[in-house]
Amino acid sequence: MSRQFTECSCCGKAINYGNAYVTIVRNVEQADFDLTTNQEEITIIDSNEVITFCGSCGNSFDADTIANIVNAIPTGQNRITDN
Repeated sequence: MSRQFTECSCCGKAINYGNAYVTIVRNVEQADFDLTTNQEEITIIDSNEVITFCGSCGNSFDADTIANIVNAIPTGQNRITDN
């Protein structure tokens, strides 16, 4: 069996099982609150991996910069805000 899980979308380096990596994912989620357990619950309805980076490439990106880039994409919708 191959040890390779996937490869970095930036540098092409193999990402093996057991290696740390960084992904950007598009999730459709639904938040609920369970009164019996007094806990928040998040159900992931759909999830699509957008891009995968090896740890080295992924850690070179700043999350705030990525949010600014996404905010610059014209969608006709409200701007994305931090939670």
